[in-house]
Amino acid sequence: MRKSALVSCLLVVSVLFSGCGSKNETPKESPKVFIFARGSDAQKLDPADVDDGESVNTLTQICEGLVRFKSGTLEIEEWLAESYDISEDGLHYDFKIRPGIVFHDGTPLDAAAAAYSFQRQLDESHPAHLPEAAFAYWSYLYQDVVSVEAIEPMVLRISLKQPNAAMLRSLAIFPAWLISPKSLDTYGSEMQRHPIGTGPYRLKEWRPNEAIILERNPDYWAEAPEFERMIIKVVPDNTTRLLQLKSGAIHGMDGLQPTEVAALRSDPAITVYEEGGLNVGYMAFNLETERMAIPEVRKAISLAIDKQSFATVALEGAGRPANYPLPKGFLGYPSIEDAMVFDLERARELIAPHKALFEERPLEILVMNAPRPYLPDPVTAATFIKGQIEALGIPAQVVSVDFKSQLDLLRNGEFETGLIGWVGDNGDTDNFLSVFFGSWAAVKGTATNYSFYREEEMDRLLLEARKETDSAKRADLYEQTLALWKRDLPLLPLCHGDNIVVLSSQFEGFQLQKIGDLRLSEVRSKANAK
Repeated sequence: MRKSALVSCLLVVSVLFSGCGSKNETPKESPKVFIFARGSDAQKLDPADVDDGESVNTLTQICEGLVRFKSGTLEIEEWLAESYDISEDGLHYDFKIRPGIVFHDGTPLDAAAAAYSFQRQLDESHPAHLPEAAFAYWSYLYQDVVSVEAIEPMVLRISLKQPNAAMLRSLAIFPAWLISPKSLDTYGSEMQRHPIGTGPYRLKEWRPNEAIILERNPDYWAEAPEFERMIIKVVPDNTTRLLQLKSGAIHGMDGLQPTEVAALRSDPAITVYEEGGLNVGYMAFNLETERMAIPEVRKAISLAIDKQSFATVALEGAGRPANYPLPKGFLGYPSIEDAMVFDLERARELIAPHKALFEERPLEILVMNAPRPYLPDPVTAATFIKGQIEALGIPAQVVSVDFKSQLDLLRNGEFETGLIGWVGDNGDTDNFLSVFFGSWAAVKGTATNYSFYREEEMDRLLLEARKETDSAKRADLYEQTLALWKRDLPLLPLCHGDNIVVLSSQFEGFQLQKIGDLRLSEVRSKANAK
């Protein structure tokens, strides 16, 4: 689609929705295009090699896995596999592939085709194990997988070297989503920008930093989406996105400021979807830098930050303070409510011997300038942290960059402290603690352990908990893990943000997903329901 065609599409939809102001009003004509706006663009569209929400939420419309989370829950349901069986020793997972499904390029889905998406991550010699791809998730969520093979034409077997209590949940998320085995032949290394899945929509065009245009999959095996096209549009400014929603130029958006949400709750033309998110916003201390390598400096900063006040300023009622690097209610969450209580006097005592280190260069706080679920207004949040640190008697400065640049700096250890966060992928404790503290996640270039924290005892506990199937024993191991975190403080948890999405009230059928995915194919026009 040429740019003029995209603009025309936006104008048509805007006209369709002009004058619609009440939940009870029915548009004269239901739209053929659904437009969703967000603050940033996707980085890649390869489910095996992404870790940002924008990429994942785009792929959610295009790709699918053998199993998935039942909509709105953390309950596993069969999807591309019609059934599965796990061996008694927990080492073999057999999936019976649902018949009659084809990829967007017409390739039939069978066990061999399904194996392709796993083998390209597992086998470094595989032609589609692209040298420019990190496959970061494979190294910590799927590191127990030793083989993936078609044992029958329609039966896929995934074999592990040891039991993994989180494996089935991990197979429900994006690194395990399937792409066509002809992807490499068709696009070469550009396959990372041209996903060929089995999902309800297929990629039509990607205009970087402008829009991703999807078209309905005419061969979709499950319930077909209503809209012929879906446009996922980039609108960096929150206020502009909201004005476009109110005018009808777009139909849905995320990344709102908490103050904006409060006003929208009473607007009959807009439906607000919100619930507590499985996420944590935190301050990462780069332990490979001179000043953050000092335990007393990290503890002083941690004690100097009033997290209750931070949550009030940063979230304005759309979330809550974080006491641990894990959402409350997860397995292993301690009974002691707050692990790090605000204590400015003690913080000043700890920092006093080290203040000379900050005389010539202020403490750097790296932050993104685009909204995230855990930090809807990142720069305001960072400015608050700056003030709290300066109350210690040391200078600080905020360095604000776009989200992609921030991730690159964090992954490569090119920062001192940074405000960032994590949205849980599979609803399992391991998906937080291994991401933050495992030494295998501290590899430059692909790191998610942005603190570059390495501790043998931490690794031992994390790996032991991962293979433990007894919930009580596993919870105890995670409590020990959190005790090590409190001792060493490689990062400071700050807040848990709410999941918030808003749509025009002319639509229904949307559900928030626990892990934050946007299943926009479920959206329906109320006009067609009547």
